[in-house]
Amino acid sequence: MKRSDMAGWAGYGYCASHSRFFWGLRLFLVCTPTGMPILWALANPKLDEREVVSAMLDREPHLATDRPSLLVIADKGFASKEFEADLAFRGAELLRPSFKREKKRRGESLLKSVRQPIESVNDTNCIPLAP
Repeated sequence: MKRSDMAGWAGYGYCASHSRFFWGLRLFLVCTPTGMPILWALANPKLDEREVVSAMLDREPHLATDRPSLLVIADKGFASKEFEADLAFRGAELLRPSFKREKKRRGESLLKSVRQPIESVNDTNCIPLAP
């Protein structure tokens, strides 16, 4: 796919980890614990990431229903009672860090051990655009 084909989908977004704005698409990955991507999506950066992941699971509902007690590990940006209720309806549970104003969430201590594998997946799974 050419860059010009994707231009209509792209938009301006903000990358907090780099403290800057960008024009393009966000890559969303759903991976196995070993880091193998099993579902991906490119989305306009203005879209709510919870809505994108919900739409991904709507498109491939068997990914949650075929895996009882699926644990979805995400960052604080996925905090939402509605999103957690949607995951629970699908038979999945959200594991994310708590905010300072929240009490510690169940399983939060496990997040430190998976941080490095998550960053490795993010660094190695990129989709180049053809010139």
